Order: sequence, then structure tokens, then C-alpha cells
Amino acid sequence: MGINQFRRNPVTGQWSVIIQNEYDINDLFSNEQTRKSKKTGDSEHCQFCGGFETETPSEIFSIRPNNTRKDDSGWSVRVIPDKKPFLQIYGDLNNRGIGMYDVLDGIGAHELVIETTEHNLQLYHFPLKQIEHVLAAYRERILDLKKDARFRYVLLHKNYGEGHKEVLFHSHTHIIATPITPTRVKTELMNSMEHYQYKERCLFCDIINQELSVNERVIQENEKFLALAPFASRSPFEVWIFPKAHETFFESNREHTQLATILKDILQKITTTLNHPNFVMVLHSGPNIANGRLRGYWKTLEKDYHWHIEITPRLRGFTSFDVGSGFHVNIVSPESATRILREGKTISAKQEN
Repeated sequence: MGINQFRRNPVTGQWSVIIQNEYDINDLFSNEQTRKSKKTGDSEHCQFCGGFETETPSEIFSIRPNNTRKDDSGWSVRVIPDKKPFLQIYGDLNNRGIGMYDVLDGIGAHELVIETTEHNLQLYHFPLKQIEHVLAAYRERILDLKKDARFRYVLLHKNYGEGHKEVLFHSHTHIIATPITPTRVKTELMNSMEHYQYKERCLFCDIINQELSVNERVIQENEKFLALAPFASRSPFEVWIFPKAHETFFESNREHTQLATILKDILQKITTTLNHPNFVMVLHSGPNIANGRLRGYWKTLEKDYHWHIEITPRLRGFTSFDVGSGFHVNIVSPESATRILREGKTISAKQEN
């Protein structure tokens, strides 16, 4: 057993995290019936529930009344280290080569935002004030993690419905800080920079203006935010949420009531219309600009990049073409997805004879 590693693929340029500890191979498999039975979320014992605080690592941050103590009950939102993080907070990157291959030690942070004391509730069940508390916790942890010069990026992601652990159905979000900018985000950053260099405009602001003008893929909007189906959606019913005003960093935004409102509404539409699908929610915000400036990166970042939330229902697996080519095959056009989500009529799965 040793420290996990980042390993770079010299052909694609992508980095993978390689786990060094032994895992039970059976944890990789769960049949459909198991997943369906777990979707009820029933649990007599969940370490994330209120009252079981001593069964988790000590909290890093929490939103709680002033008269309650750390690691005690009474909290609204609680942030803890992951019990089995695949990146560790202590140590140096130890950048090195193994023959022709590039390797870094698995240095980073892996935290969990426990978003409610109650089991089997999801964000779309929460009152708006509770969602605002969750967003505030996201903000505070990003600000804190960006103080660490080792971390180039802080990624937030929520995975609902995939896997079979009981805690999966207790609403929580992963926060992962990495010394490498994730490939998907780096591609966005590079394309945004190139667009700005050519047109001196933010790529995302241009997308927002285009979508508002044609109104074919706008699912919902309020005064401050816009939810739309991307023009080249990667999968059926993919939704992106943007602030209408140009903002590079999520942590700079204070319009939590407006964001909570549109986020709750979109998740409700996806859940009810698509009959409770699995989904992944990811926050893409600007990278650690202090780290980037040390290396001379991202000189126009605050003008060219625009933070956003991506929500992707997991309605089908990849095809061999998806995996082998890198092209995404989407069987529901974004225009059709927009119409269906606007109408909000439940789509039922076909019954087998």
C-alpha cells in the first residue's frame, strides 16, 4: 500500500488517478435490482444523518446555530473529510518521471458537503433557505481551499443514484481540490481564451445572448440566472445553468436566493419529468488564479471565463462509438429536451410484456 498517484497518458495528455490501496472488486458491481431497491433510501443507520456525528471524521466547516458545538447535533450543513479520500492533503507533489512517463503523488483535498440532517431528501426537496445554506458552504470551502498554492483547481460534483451505498441517498456533494486542472475544464478554459483573443468577448456571454435571442433551448430563467439545453448537448436532457451577468468565479456570486430558486426548479423538472433518473451535477468555476499567475497562466481569465453548473441525467450507457471515438451520441435533441422539460409532463418507461 502506498500513496495514490496522478499518471499522465502521453498519447492523450490526460491524467488519471491511480489508486494504490486494494479495493473489494465486488464494490464495482451492482445489478439493477439492487440499485432500484436502494433508491427507496430507507436506512436505519446512516452516518450522515443528524445524531451520528461521532461516526464521521471531525467537521471542517458547518452552518449551525451559535449555541451548538462542533461535531454535535443541531447543524444545517456540515463539511467533513472523506473517510477514504483518493487524494491526501499532506505532502509534496513529488513531480517525477518513471521512464518516459510523468507521475505526481496524489496530493489534494477530498471533502463531503452533507447538505441536510435528514435521510432520503435531495436538493429539490429542500426549502430555499436550506439550498442557500448549501451554496454558502460551497462558497466558503472553495475560498478556503484556494488559499493552498498547491491546488490549481477546486471541483464540486454531486452524483445521485449510481452505486449502492446507503449514504448515496443522503444528499451530499464532493469537493475535490487538485494540483492539475481537470481536462474538461482545461478545454473550456482554452476555448474561452481563444474566443476572447479573437473577438474580445466572453464565449459564454455570447452563448447566453444567442440563446436568449432565439429562445429555442431556454428552459427557465429568472432575473439573475438562465437554464438551457446546450446546443451540442452530450446526452439527453443535459442542462447548464449560468449567471446572466459575466462572472468568472462562483465564489464571487452572492445571489444565492435566485440561484437556489432556479436550481430547485430545474432539479424538480428533471426528477418529475424523467421519472427520478440518476444524475450528475458539476460546478465549473474559474481555477485558482493565484496559482495560475505564479506560472504566467490565464492572463485574460477574468474577462473570458464564465462559471456555470452542468446537470447530466444518466439515462443510458455509452455506445462503443462514444467510447472509441470521443463523439457523444445524443438520442434526444436539445430542442426536444427543452420542450419536454418546459411542459413538465412525466415520461414513463415502457412496460415490458
